[in-house]
Amino acid sequence: MAETIGFIGLGNIGAPMARNVLGAGFDLVAFDIQSEALARLTEAGAQPADSPSAVAAAARTICLSLPTSNEVETVCFGRDGIVAGAEPGTIIVDLTSGNPPQTAAIGERLRESGIELVDAGVSGGVPGAEAGTLGIMCGGSIEAYEACLPVLEAIGAQVFHLGEPGAGHLTKALNNFCSAANYLALSEAMTVATKAGLDPLKVLGAINASSGRSWTSENRFPRFVLAGDFSSRGGMATELMVKDLANAVAGGKEHGVPMPVAGLISQLFLLSQALHGEQAPNQVAVRMYERWAQAESRA
Repeated sequence: MAETIGFIGLGNIGAPMARNVLGAGFDLVAFDIQSEALARLTEAGAQPADSPSAVAAAARTICLSLPTSNEVETVCFGRDGIVAGAEPGTIIVDLTSGNPPQTAAIGERLRESGIELVDAGVSGGVPGAEAGTLGIMCGGSIEAYEACLPVLEAIGAQVFHLGEPGAGHLTKALNNFCSAANYLALSEAMTVATKAGLDPLKVLGAINASSGRSWTSENRFPRFVLAGDFSSRGGMATELMVKDLANAVAGGKEHGVPMPVAGLISQLFLLSQALHGEQAPNQVAVRMYERWAQAESRA
C-alpha cells in the first residue's frame, strides 16, 4: 500500500503541489477551508478530511501550504489542529513562506509533542508548482528532512537542506529579496528602453545575451510582462512579497547586517501594494514605472 500523505492548503500554489504528490503515487488526504478547492482535489483522487486533526489521524507526513506563519500556528495548535490528531513521529512539512523566528518557535512547540517540523520554502511560482520543478529550501533535523525527501522530490526539481527549523524560510526570504531586486531593476531598464522608442523584445534579447541577464529577464518578464499577463500565474500576491521582503530585512537586523537595498525594494513593493492592492500579483509593480513614464513594455 502506498504511503498516505496529508496536505493542508489548496490555494494557487498548494493545489498543483498536492496534485503532483498524487501523481507520484502517494495516497493523499487533504483539507482546505474552501470547499470548492477540496472538491477539485477529491475529484483528482484525494481523500477529503474535515479538519487538520483528521488529516493528522490519517497521515504521518503532512504538508502545509498556507498564507503566513499565523495560519500555520492555528492549523497546528488550534481547535481540531494537527497536534490534536497526530501521533509522535509525525513530520510537518511547512511549504508556507513563513516568518523564520516564528517558524523556529513553532518547531520547538511541535517537538514537545513528538512532532518534527521541516520548513520548506518554495520558489518557482504557479508554473513551477504545476510542472513539479520548484526549488525547495529546507530547514529541520537531517533525519526528518531525509524522511520527507521523497515527497519533496515529487513537487520540486532542486531540494536543499540548509539547517535547523527556520533556515529554509530565511533562505526563501533572501531569495525573494534577490528576485524582487532583479525584477524592479529590469522593470526600470525596460521602461526606459520603451520610452526611448526601442523595441522591448530586441532590448530584452540583448540583455539576455549579456551580463545583465537573470531568471527574471529570461523567464518572468518575457512570459508575463511582455505578454501583458498580470494574472496570479505570474507571481504571488503583492502582500506576500511584501511579507517576504520584511522577513529578509528582519533577518538582516537580527544578525546585525545592514540591508539598505532590501529596505528600498521593500518600500517600492509597499508602494505597489498601495497602488494596486494587496491581492494583485506582484508583477504589477512594473506598472508603477509604466505610469510614471506613460509607456508600456509589451511585445
